[in-house]
Amino acid sequence: MNKRNTLVFITNMVTILIFGFLGVDMALRLVHDRYVDIQLESNRRTAETIASIFEDKLKQNIDLTELIASFQKSIEGSSGDAGYLCMFGQDEGVFLCHPDTSRIGMSVASNNFKFNNKKENSKEFLIDAINHQGESYGILSMTNNKKSEIAYMVPVKKTDWKISVHQNLDVIENQLKKLRWIAYSGFLLLALIISLFATWLTKRISNHYENLILKKNEELNDTNLSLQASKKQIEEQHKLLLNHAEELEQEVTKRTTDLSKAHQKLGDLEKAKSDFLAIISHEIRTPLNGIIGFSHLLEDELKNTTHQAFVSNIRTSGETLIRFAETALLVTQLSIQRNRFDFKNIKLNQLINKALAAFEEKIKAKAISIEHTANHEPQEIEVVPDMIVKCFKNIIDNAIEHTPINGQIKFSCIKEKNYLEVSIEDSGTGFSDEAWLRQFDLFGADKVMNHTKGYGLGLAAARLIMKAHSGDIRLENCPKGGARVNLQFPLI
Repeated sequence: MNKRNTLVFITNMVTILIFGFLGVDMALRLVHDRYVDIQLESNRRTAETIASIFEDKLKQNIDLTELIASFQKSIEGSSGDAGYLCMFGQDEGVFLCHPDTSRIGMSVASNNFKFNNKKENSKEFLIDAINHQGESYGILSMTNNKKSEIAYMVPVKKTDWKISVHQNLDVIENQLKKLRWIAYSGFLLLALIISLFATWLTKRISNHYENLILKKNEELNDTNLSLQASKKQIEEQHKLLLNHAEELEQEVTKRTTDLSKAHQKLGDLEKAKSDFLAIISHEIRTPLNGIIGFSHLLEDELKNTTHQAFVSNIRTSGETLIRFAETALLVTQLSIQRNRFDFKNIKLNQLINKALAAFEEKIKAKAISIEHTANHEPQEIEVVPDMIVKCFKNIIDNAIEHTPINGQIKFSCIKEKNYLEVSIEDSGTGFSDEAWLRQFDLFGADKVMNHTKGYGLGLAAARLIMKAHSGDIRLENCPKGGARVNLQFPLI
């Protein structure tokens, strides 16, 4: 037997012995515990039966001394090596009855009597178990004669007696010890046989697999040579790819530089466009204000009705142009300053009232009644105040234009879970079919609500303002006539 086979033999032998011995110990421990449980159950039935007989006798008014003497007589001569009955007195803590008469009257309040109480799962002295009011059961150990017994104690009602049934535990433990050594010997022999067989079988299997491994090694050798050839080919291809990648990188760098320059030019053009629009929108206001102002003076001075109509048209056109300039400037601001606005928390009704104040004269001129239920809404919103006022002005201005004399404009407010909705409703003719197709068109929406005064541009600007505030705008026609504009503000 070579060194490897010897090691296999020893390993198998030790493994089988360890598991075998552990298995035997566990099995014998289970047998021991099962025997104790069975014996305790048997002792319980016996003790309860005798206690019941005592209780019946006591009900017949039999003298206590006579009853004790009768019980003592019945148990005298019992073998202490097997099983026996006895009786304790709880008050005095002594043997009242015992097969060994020399123990009658002996105190059990001694350290020699130790009791492993299974009911309480505790270790105590026998006197403690006797003094318990109920049943007690467990293993009684007597240190003076090194003896162990299975004991079950049952009290007799209306007395201080406690019937105890005992079974010698040493007998079964000696038998289990003999069985343990027999099992150990058997496992030792079995381990020897199994180890020899396992060593022989291992050797056979090992030889078989060694042959397979040798064959596999030869195949791997061939595969390795093939892989080396493939590796060389891959390395050559890798060099070609590196050269190609370098050329591509140079090309990408060149294209990136070109794109960067083009992007810079595009940015310059965009800035120039925005600056141009801002300048035009700002500078056009000065001459227009002059035209409008002088138009007012001419209207007051001219007496000829025809001439007054001409001047009035000039003034109206100038006002239209200045509104266009303001809206164009607003659109430019929204385009280039989207992330730089100064948001503030402000009450909604303050913004609406500020926008309405700019149209007091127009409202009085057309005798329009204002129903402003939103004025009672104390809700705060986070907005750019000037822009929201401008949004309201655009919508209110168009509502006034399309509301007939003695008409009505209503403001209402509804608070939903995530937003606040403000509705502005007029009593005009409502949105035309063309308006639905070109609601928010910045360029060309000039016939909304059946007129040609640039209302669509004002709505487009209002929509840009609401989008800049993460809000929304919806248009609808009222069932009884008139148009309604709904603005949705996200709640803070």
